[in-house]
Amino acid sequence: MKSITQNLPKCQDCAVRKSALFGELETDHLNKARELRSHQIVIPAGEHLYHEGDESDKAFTIYSGWVSLFKNLEDGNRQILRFALPGDFLCYKMGKNKTLDHSAIALSEVTLCAFPIDRFHTVISELPELAFAISAMTELVTERCHTVLTSIASHTAEAKVAYLLLSLYLRERVLNKTEEKCVQFPITQEDIGDALGLTSIHVNRVFQSLRKQGLIECKSKCLWVPDKAKLAVVAKVSLPELERLMCK
Repeated sequence: MKSITQNLPKCQDCAVRKSALFGELETDHLNKARELRSHQIVIPAGEHLYHEGDESDKAFTIYSGWVSLFKNLEDGNRQILRFALPGDFLCYKMGKNKTLDHSAIALSEVTLCAFPIDRFHTVISELPELAFAISAMTELVTERCHTVLTSIASHTAEAKVAYLLLSLYLRERVLNKTEEKCVQFPITQEDIGDALGLTSIHVNRVFQSLRKQGLIECKSKCLWVPDKAKLAVVAKVSLPELERLMCK
């Protein structure tokens, strides 16, 4: 883990600002909001950001990289709660209970903007717009999680995997505008299985089927969806609605 305290990127020039907490703030409020950030942290792939049971004294915005949020189950398995991408806001707890109920691990090298939580009390009193920004971020994450549950709960394994692939592809595509066909995709088939309640063998079969249908290409930690509309049909989801939700 590496800590960076100097020459930090300016919030107004941040590549992920539109998708991050401060994207909800007007430009003239950014200097005040920037006082919240203490430093950046760089975490190598495979290392934990935090563990379930830790007490949170900092909140984080993902500046770059992918993170898996998960819980270890009593039977030794794990349940991935969601995959967090650049712009996502993690670890913010303002109540009396500061104990985290899940763990987080870097799926790729991750850079985080760190915000000591005790600074939020002072800044929010001076900048109430920040409280609204936090509320908006929380509402968006809740809406995405609810949509995932209602979209895949009773569907086939193929529909579940198609939904997850398409939703992550859309998010990564809007975050990293590039001429390349494929986007970064550092998660494994085992990760997908742990997120959807499927075995990695079952996920592999679905991948083979989606490839044969020409719906995805996935190799070297990159994902390409040649026809989003066709994959949306398999995922049993409205593409415009999913784009609205994932591309905010």
